[in-house]
Amino acid sequence: FMKVKIITGCDNIEPVVEIKCSEVTKEVENVIDTINKLIISITGKKDGEKYILRLDDIYYFEAVENRVYAYLESDVYEVEHKISELNELLNHTTFIQTSRIIILNLSKINKIKAMVNGRILAELVNGEKMIISRLYASNFKNKLKGGNK
Repeated sequence: FMKVKIITGCDNIEPVVEIKCSEVTKEVENVIDTINKLIISITGKKDGEKYILRLDDIYYFEAVENRVYAYLESDVYEVEHKISELNELLNHTTFIQTSRIIILNLSKINKIKAMVNGRILAELVNGEKMIISRLYASNFKNKLKGGNK
């Protein structure tokens, strides 16, 4: 059971969301993820123009030759963040780093399959296949189960 309490007339310049709980459950994590997806904005560049990208639309981020790209269903945008910055920024969302150069949106995964050498094959909803490297596999499994990083 969860209550929502809104307090207006405060001296805060910006809204503050505060969650009080005895433990961080899957439901609380879902609320945090939803809030973060609303307040975190990623700017992407394509054809010389800048766009604000919704996190829900991004399948994954990939670093290629000192640049980072956001891959959507049918578009690719260059973003101004490094993979390490995105990993920190998206920590409490459905995104997780799955290799040195990839941050993957868990909500875009259709199915997963264990591979040899501790790696994991993830098939995305668009049919694209991604490899979760052995180094990142345990964090990936933990986050899939609803755990923290």
